[in-house]
Amino acid sequence: MSTITAEPEALVAGRHEFPFPHLVIDHWAEPELVRAAEAEWPRIDWPFWHRYDCGKLATKDPLRFPPACAELIRRMLCLRIGELLGVEEAFGDWNCHAAGLHAMPTGSSLGLHLDSDHHPQTGWRRAANAVLYLNRTWGPDWGGEFELWNANGSECLKKIAPAFNRLVLFAPSDIAWHAVAPVRGPETRKTLTVFFWCHDDDESVRCRPQAEFVAQ
Repeated sequence: MSTITAEPEALVAGRHEFPFPHLVIDHWAEPELVRAAEAEWPRIDWPFWHRYDCGKLATKDPLRFPPACAELIRRMLCLRIGELLGVEEAFGDWNCHAAGLHAMPTGSSLGLHLDSDHHPQTGWRRAANAVLYLNRTWGPDWGGEFELWNANGSECLKKIAPAFNRLVLFAPSDIAWHAVAPVRGPETRKTLTVFFWCHDDDESVRCRPQAEFVAQ
């Protein structure tokens, strides 16, 4: 069994600082578990999706996570974010506020934005995001890439494809502009997402994402 914490030195060596701190790990979990998570994925008409104007779907209740998805999310919340991204004293949100299962059907996208910088209920400061891609097949022309933009949001500098069993971690900040390219293929883009937070006295300014071009 391979987990992200098995070889922390090697993983940290693969960390990228440009255009903002992020880490990409392929083949993160047992493929059988990730395939099981995709197989049990809720249908688009599942009544427990929260629906965003951009077309994105998300869960609201961790108690409704299917079993394999719940196990992967548990493992993601145990990631050693301090070792992996250099973010000290970060902790996972086990209530998965705004995290959990995220689905992007054909035609949906996520416009250029900065993430909220603090939790609206607890006041915690956002420290890191982790995203795991579940789709076993994803065509090169199906879109859905995670886009990393420059500090003023004027140019996309890197795209990360939603490859099966690929884990992406990144540090949100006031310059970490990012987006998800429009989904054009026949499949729904399926991801598991968790957020990490810190106790911090710094004054925060965003309890909701700040969109540049497309409203969240």
